[in-house]
Amino acid sequence: MTRAERLRRSEALAREQLERQRQRLAKVQARQREEERRAMTKRRLLVGQLAQDAGLFALSDADLAGLFAAMAPLVETPDPVALLAGLLSELRMVSARRADVARVY
Repeated sequence: MTRAERLRRSEALAREQLERQRQRLAKVQARQREEERRAMTKRRLLVGQLAQDAGLFALSDADLAGLFAAMAPLVETPDPVALLAGLLSELRMVSARRADVARVY
């Protein structure tokens, strides 16, 4: 076998190994995508169940979309639950004061 033949054979072997590596990588990436898809499906089911348990299914789709859009900025806050609870508490206090004022007049 000549040097040129050995080089061609070596190149062919290297290409075969490279193709096998690509195929293995594609399989691993497919498994990763499937795992991510499963995790997302599980999360969606959990969020849906939480919404149902909270009674939010009584709202229309448009109202739910608006509610979620209004809550989206809370994601950027360090403690979104405390912030929302505080805002709702202030809202209840303002409503109670308005009711008191209305009774006076």
